[in-house]
Amino acid sequence: MTARYPQLLRALGEPGWWRPVVGLLLAAVSLVTGAVGVVLAAVVVAAVLGGSTGDHAMEEALSPDGPLGLLANNLVIAVMIPAAALAVLVVHRAPVGALVSVTLRPRWGLLGRFFLVALLLVVVSFAASFVLPGEGTGDVDVPEAGTLVGLLAVILLTTPLQAAAEEVGFRGYVTQAVASWSARPVVGTLVAGGVSGLLFALAHGTQDAALFGDRLAFGLTMSWLVWRTGGLEAAIALHAANNMVSLAFTAATGSLEESLTASALAWSYAVLDVAMMAVFAVVVHRLADRWGVRAVRPVAERDVGALSGPGQVGYPGPRPPAPPPAGGDNPWGMG
Repeated sequence: MTARYPQLLRALGEPGWWRPVVGLLLAAVSLVTGAVGVVLAAVVVAAVLGGSTGDHAMEEALSPDGPLGLLANNLVIAVMIPAAALAVLVVHRAPVGALVSVTLRPRWGLLGRFFLVALLLVVVSFAASFVLPGEGTGDVDVPEAGTLVGLLAVILLTTPLQAAAEEVGFRGYVTQAVASWSARPVVGTLVAGGVSGLLFALAHGTQDAALFGDRLAFGLTMSWLVWRTGGLEAAIALHAANNMVSLAFTAATGSLEESLTASALAWSYAVLDVAMMAVFAVVVHRLADRWGVRAVRPVAERDVGALSGPGQVGYPGPRPPAPPPAGGDNPWGMG
């Protein structure tokens, strides 16, 4: 018997309906605690380097228009990785590698190849957006050379981590935790994909219908990619490529904070973006077949019961009859 990525916690972790509830609460508390720690550290750095204090230090530490603020924002999101790992280890008592793929480890070569494909499609889509009606660069206010270099360095070094953290959190732990409640893999996968996609879109705050629909479509597409490839690599690749290209452009044009806090999107751009996602999904589907990407994990006999649901004994086939005790045909004195 085999298990796909959404069922890994149910197959490899300890049973108990309460574990996803406690795990999600622990992950949330860990995320908030870690985020507060990152913010406080950024404020201290801003005070030491800039000599500012109070509200000014807080503003400098969190403004994404500066390297320190962008770094702090990315690291706050990156806390999702240890938060999810802690929940898997402590609450579910499952290997942390279950968050990454069915092989229980990152498939770095696969991630690199998918990233190159994603980067090409994102660049083409981004370039095409400039010919759409109503789209353009807007007001351009190029930052100082030192600030720009710092921003680009932060984007290059930490944006992939930020993108990976969102995938570990939403397509990883949230998906597996929700799916573990269902003994039926198809039902668990569909519900978990919908829940994680919806939470991902809502987590971005106030937004109009076009922007919400674009983010929901992104979340659902990423969930399908994770199911299809048996891991987070393809989802991380597209997420990282998309964020790096868009952030690099907005940093160079002085609109970084505006882009990160945007609450509206033109429908034409949303349609183009969803089309790019669909193309990437089709390409990944074909490449996964060509490259022989492993999408399932063999489940040991002792784990099958976790996937077989109530009323089943958890054996891969019919249960063999128990042999009679040694010492005679009628050991209990019955004729």
